[in-house]
Amino acid sequence: MAETPSRIVPCRLCATPIARDARRCPYCGVKEPWIADEPTLSPRTLRVLAGGGVIVLAGLLLFVSGVLMFGRAEGEHDHRLQDAQDAHESR
Repeated sequence: MAETPSRIVPCRLCATPIARDARRCPYCGVKEPWIADEPTLSPRTLRVLAGGGVIVLAGLLLFVSGVLMFGRAEGEHDHRLQDAQDAHESR
């Protein structure tokens, strides 16, 4: 036999029993005095968001590893000959 939800629920702030359809607690005045047990997002939406997060994280890791592998090293300098640079600058 399926259980029907109770019509009386405790207020989330003062824990006073109130009607489930109350918009405001008559005792403490808080708006939305109870929160439904149902999730606000569907499980499918949560799976899609988690999958998207994994893809973004993988892309970020690939980008960072590429920068670390192919980026300029700390002590690296230009290896071209100084004469070639001077000839190019005098043109």
